[in-house]
Amino acid sequence: MTKGKVLVTGANGLLGANVVRQLRGMGYEVRAMVRKGSDLRSLEGADYEVFEGAITDRDDVFRAVEGCDYVVHSAAATALKAMDLEGFKKINIGATELLVEAARHFNVKRFIFVSTANCFTNGTKENPGDERTGFMPWLRGQGYAYSKLLAQEMVLKEAREHGFPAIVVAPTFLIGLYDAKPSSGTLLLHGYGKRVIFHPPGGKNFIDAEKAARAIGRALTKGKTGEAYLLAGVNMTYRQFFRIVAAQAGRKALFITIPRFVLLGIGRVSDLIGKVFSVRLPLGYVSARLLTLDNYFTGAKAKAELELEDTDLEEAVAKAVEWFRENGYVK
Repeated sequence: MTKGKVLVTGANGLLGANVVRQLRGMGYEVRAMVRKGSDLRSLEGADYEVFEGAITDRDDVFRAVEGCDYVVHSAAATALKAMDLEGFKKINIGATELLVEAARHFNVKRFIFVSTANCFTNGTKENPGDERTGFMPWLRGQGYAYSKLLAQEMVLKEAREHGFPAIVVAPTFLIGLYDAKPSSGTLLLHGYGKRVIFHPPGGKNFIDAEKAARAIGRALTKGKTGEAYLLAGVNMTYRQFFRIVAAQAGRKALFITIPRFVLLGIGRVSDLIGKVFSVRLPLGYVSARLLTLDNYFTGAKAKAELELEDTDLEEAVAKAVEWFRENGYVK
């Protein structure tokens, strides 16, 4: 007998693929919602029921939720040609509204909205950001972060004012297995095997994707309705992170810090070119600014209430590298 059925949206992404596996290991049945024709390499070997549909289509969403006891909503648009909010509204906000509506209709026991740590203000290693900090106003210029904030606020309002059984989890930078696209693994691949590694001056909080997924599994029955939880692991500079990556590649590397003013200058020029030619370049000013910050957080609340485990970043990088090797991403 299982503990119930869980709908996981974005199930073929890095986090989603780990969530599917962790939920099965915890005794849940899993329905994985993916777009028709999606690349399912990240789910190879996993035990799940596939549901092909669009999270922006009301009929698809209702059929996906029907028969499920829980919903983990991890699907999101993260990179589009548009940088402003409009380009992200339909998927990141509209789809979340549809899923909340369907979850209400079918009386799910818990709805977990996967947000992002960028919905909170970062801190230093000595005083890291936590769930009590608000959104950084200048991030309104990044459509992804701002759209996730608006969706997060909507979910929390439904929970706090109308009794909807929802909580929010906000992972930091995920490193781990099954990153088929790849998504955050792009940063790892940027430094893997290189003799010279150029890196930003700031830092990040990194979390093992398996540890984040297990905390999400526990959040189906733990945590408090209407609360947000940062799933944070280890605070580390980019240079420290790339030293771990270089060690995994088994070769020495020269590390060169890109000056802050250079990154910000590239960002401003990219934004200008984007406006003139109506194109989105990879590094806009807001994204460049994020790279220069000490983007540090604490997962103390999630450790206390969701039993979030500590991240060993060397172990997480090793697992990610091994998966990339086995699947032909690196030699």
